[in-house]
Amino acid sequence: MRKLALAGVAAIALAASGVLMSGLAEAAVTGPSQGINAAADNLNMMQDVQYRFQNRRHCWYNRGWNGEGWYQCGYHVRHGRGWGGGEGWNGWERRRVESRGYRY
Repeated sequence: MRKLALAGVAAIALAASGVLMSGLAEAAVTGPSQGINAAADNLNMMQDVQYRFQNRRHCWYNRGWNGEGWYQCGYHVRHGRGWGGGEGWNGWERRRVESRGYRY
């Protein structure tokens, strides 16, 4: 009998919470956020394919799972995969591109 009463109370509470939360969800509009811009810059969404090795594209990443260096493009966050080497690997030099704050 106690389990039945507990189940009834739980069902009533669940139904009541559904009624209370049935309103529309709206997002708040805020001003520009520097935190989001900084996080987006860390994602390195734009890949600059600079070299090919064993028919695989390699890109330079400043923040990869093994530190800065050459990784197969897109593998800098896949721990244990895609690592090529640090600066000077295969005689490659990273291109230093001046950032103007624009990313396309």
